[in-house]
Amino acid sequence: MYLKNVIICCTAILFAVSCSKAEKKSEKQIKDVPVLKVKVKDTLVSNQFVTDIQAKKNVEIRSRIAGIIQKMYVNEGQFVKKGQPLFKINDAELQMDLLKANAALKQADADVRIAEVELKQIESLYAKKFVASNELEMVKARLSSAKAKRAYADAEKKTVLQKIGFTNLVAPFDGIIDIIPFKDGSLVENGSLLTTLSQLDEVYAYFSIPENVYFEMLANDKLGKQQNIALTLPNGAHYQYNGTLKTADGDIDRATGSIQYKVAFPNPKHLIKHGTSGKLIISEKQPNAILIPQKSTFSIQDKTYVFTVDDKNKVKMTNIQIASTLRDSYLVDSGLKNGDLIIYEGTQSLKDGDVVNIKKKL
Repeated sequence: MYLKNVIICCTAILFAVSCSKAEKKSEKQIKDVPVLKVKVKDTLVSNQFVTDIQAKKNVEIRSRIAGIIQKMYVNEGQFVKKGQPLFKINDAELQMDLLKANAALKQADADVRIAEVELKQIESLYAKKFVASNELEMVKARLSSAKAKRAYADAEKKTVLQKIGFTNLVAPFDGIIDIIPFKDGSLVENGSLLTTLSQLDEVYAYFSIPENVYFEMLANDKLGKQQNIALTLPNGAHYQYNGTLKTADGDIDRATGSIQYKVAFPNPKHLIKHGTSGKLIISEKQPNAILIPQKSTFSIQDKTYVFTVDDKNKVKMTNIQIASTLRDSYLVDSGLKNGDLIIYEGTQSLKDGDVVNIKKKL
């Protein structure tokens, strides 16, 4: 009897210990997690892009003829008007060539006139049958030859005049003069870079949109409908004018998986220079929007999910549809509603049906 009582006591103790361990194990399985309450509200959705800013026009002013710079009419950083003289290259040798070309052209004109007079005489004699037809044809041929020589001489003169024109360099449009590497008296070659001219009344900020973002914007008909395009300058200052989105490239770059766009900004004070860098902030008003952090989501087979939490603190894997991808958030199109609770972070340690303890509500 005594042995039987001992066995019963031991069994009871083991059962109690086992239940205690099970309870502790069950308690350990309930994880403390932060949750986020979903809120529907009007939101200003913004995307940032690194940008390279270029002048509306930026052209290299190059010499089209070799020679010595005789005169420089402008200075670095100067604003010039279209047609304003920039440089003068010495044309003394070309002026000598022009005198020769004029003399050759005058000689050719005289030869043509002599040949025309001779032809008239021969035609008169041929009409009276004093000369043979072959002699008439020879005179006609000499006139044609004289006219050809005159055309050649005229072309030679025009070539010299064109070269002389190349010695006078003028501004092709209104703009700002860049660095001038040469001085008065410098010898330049054909093709030497004399300076660069930039038209800065308007500048273009180029940026690339990732392929997936491009198609998201295209699907939602948002391309070109942004209400606010701002520019942040390299010093962190916000540029005072807003920009206008314009297309720049019709193809997606296979190497980077992106497509290039540009934003036009007015630049009346010429504050922004060609080659400036910065950041574009493209924003749009989104009414009744649901924004959630990207870290609150996870993906399975190209689908995006969150863990929602019910009133019994039980989690459920919920599929959501993404409308737009922002820098660190998602704009949700469907799958969530106002007031829903979702797991804020730590989703990788959970599974569907788990019961959690809400540590913090955001």
